[in-house]
Amino acid sequence: MPRPRVWPAAALACAAALGIPGAAVAQSALEVQVTPETMTLAVGERQPIFAAAYDKHGNLIASARFAFRSSDTTIARVSREGAVQGVAPGLAKIEARLQGRRASVAVLITGATAPQPGGSDAGTLLTLDPATALLLPGESIRLTPQALSDDSVSPTLGHVTWKSLKPEVATVDSEGVVLGVAPGRSIVQAMTAAGLMATAPVAVEPAAIELTASGAVLAPEEADTLHVRVPAQNNRELTSGLQWRSADTAVAAVGPTGVVQAHGPGRTEIVVLGFGQERRATVKVHRLPQTLVVSPKPVADAIQLPVKGTRQFSAVAEAADSTPIPEARITWELGDSVHAGFDPAAGVLTARDTGITTLTARLRGFEPVVWHVQVVPGLLRLDRQRLALGPGDRTTLQAQLTGDGGRTIGPAAGVEWASNRPEVAAVAAGEVRAVSPGHAVVSATAPWGTVATADIYVTADLLVASDRGGSFGLYQLRSNTPDALLPVLVDGGGNVQGVRSPDRTRIAFSSNRAGSYDLYVMDADGVNPHRITADPGVEGEPAWTPDGRRIIFVATSETGTPQLAGIRPDGTDQVALTSSAGGNRAPAVSPDGKRIAFISTRDGNPELYEVSIAGGEARRLTRTSDREGSPRYLPNGDLLFLVDKGGSARVMRLPAGSDSAMPLLRIDQPVVAFDVSHDGERIAYVAGKVADAGKGRSSLTLRIQALAAGSPPLLVPLQPGEQVMSPSF
Repeated sequence: MPRPRVWPAAALACAAALGIPGAAVAQSALEVQVTPETMTLAVGERQPIFAAAYDKHGNLIASARFAFRSSDTTIARVSREGAVQGVAPGLAKIEARLQGRRASVAVLITGATAPQPGGSDAGTLLTLDPATALLLPGESIRLTPQALSDDSVSPTLGHVTWKSLKPEVATVDSEGVVLGVAPGRSIVQAMTAAGLMATAPVAVEPAAIELTASGAVLAPEEADTLHVRVPAQNNRELTSGLQWRSADTAVAAVGPTGVVQAHGPGRTEIVVLGFGQERRATVKVHRLPQTLVVSPKPVADAIQLPVKGTRQFSAVAEAADSTPIPEARITWELGDSVHAGFDPAAGVLTARDTGITTLTARLRGFEPVVWHVQVVPGLLRLDRQRLALGPGDRTTLQAQLTGDGGRTIGPAAGVEWASNRPEVAAVAAGEVRAVSPGHAVVSATAPWGTVATADIYVTADLLVASDRGGSFGLYQLRSNTPDALLPVLVDGGGNVQGVRSPDRTRIAFSSNRAGSYDLYVMDADGVNPHRITADPGVEGEPAWTPDGRRIIFVATSETGTPQLAGIRPDGTDQVALTSSAGGNRAPAVSPDGKRIAFISTRDGNPELYEVSIAGGEARRLTRTSDREGSPRYLPNGDLLFLVDKGGSARVMRLPAGSDSAMPLLRIDQPVVAFDVSHDGERIAYVAGKVADAGKGRSSLTLRIQALAAGSPPLLVPLQPGEQVMSPSF
């Protein structure tokens, strides 16, 4: 069997030593091998070649006697022992023979060829391009001779003679086109008439070919080039000797150089034949995009990102029916990678260094979409975005730099502060000073242009409903100057029972502007009212939980039975809290947000009850024959409530955990509305008596009174005939 051409040094030495004249040959030679396969020598240099013979069993014929010959003794000579000597520059083939079997070595002899004295080729070098060639059997390549001279002037080459040392491996024609014939190595020589010579080693090696871009996706009328490569030969590309065809030219056609032209939606197979091999690639042509939907939408201003921050970007092609075309090829281009990096697969841009860059999304047939991105030291944020103050109050806002995900980096330096309404709230170096009731926006501007804002609501002490505008509207007044009611929401909508949120930036109220009384929530300045209940019947008497996340209210169904319910300020997650007979009303939420005090007539008489904020079984707190009403919690958890005594009223106090209430204050008129300040030090109430029994009209007064012993009430001036109700701190 044939042996590989890898020769252990000991075996080679033994084969050479045993190749002596007169030795008997006892075995028949099946194969002769020589090594090396090619040899390069200088003129005058000597080097042995080594020959070995094997019988039909693959055994080495140790006593083999070889005959050596040179194809051109003017270039290279060989001794009987296989020693090769260079004679003159050129190519020669040294052959070893035994019993009719032979093997050869390509020998290149190097050395300067003496040009004719004064000849035009003095100092000229001949080269071949490419300098080496690696071919598949059946593949061809053209070698181009080039002459270089010392004076940088390219001389005329004239006629060039080509020669392949091993034509059984590779042939060369008169134009320098080399054709791979069989596996092996050869040397191709180019010789000019003037004696200039150049050589190029040629290797012919069988190998598998590979068609790239399997699974390629194209848009209609888009073109792409498929490539055939030889992975085992350093992934080199094949450009000749290939035949191309498409299984469905209505989807995509392919040209003789592998250029695929897409035509219509669908799939087809591209087939390439060459060098005895066949390869296939699937090409898909997607639907024609009609729109490109991107996020975020590009704006004139730059998108700001903090250093190390990230932002998601997306671009999706959609067909005429608005369905996405995920196969459509979106290409992304980042303007400056110093300031940011972009991962197209994830669609994530990561900020690296301060500065401005651009991100561009491209889809064939559409205008490029460009986002401008500004990388800043950090995003500017104020420690509070909404707050309420009373006139004369002060607070300090902190401007902070935040990173990705809202992580605080540190305080922002060089910030410029401003207020859009300094007559409502003024600001200097972050300190906000409330001036008069209203709404102002305080802004902080960073040196790089980022702006952060906070809504400042300046509110008076008390919120009441009054009909002085013809129908009931919401007003506020300051207790130290109770001579003027300031309109908050007076629009003819019938707005009553206004209650501020714990942070005083929002107001929950009941209004019949939609036909029946429903609950609404608006900003503290009366702007942006939005409806949060729409059930049949009446919803009113709102009470906020201390965290501002829910509103407890009274819902009176069409049957007329009031029950307690809870809802979020955005109108979601409405749940019923009571369902007892007799009805439940006047809710108040405990300071810890865990309990609700309310009035119920479930046992026949209006009594005070308490229930969990989540609902469930209620606990009765009073057992009297009096008519209790308007429960309000003090900051320590004690309860204040009213007791109707016919023509007068008493304010009662029920300590937390006790079942025995004690009188706190006597009011010499019936009280129709009542509230306690958040600090538990003052009360406000509306008292009234019948002025004209025949017409059912009443004369009402609004009073504010400290709970400290002996404190006289402060009467709030009202207009003649003005009706007020639902005072709320």
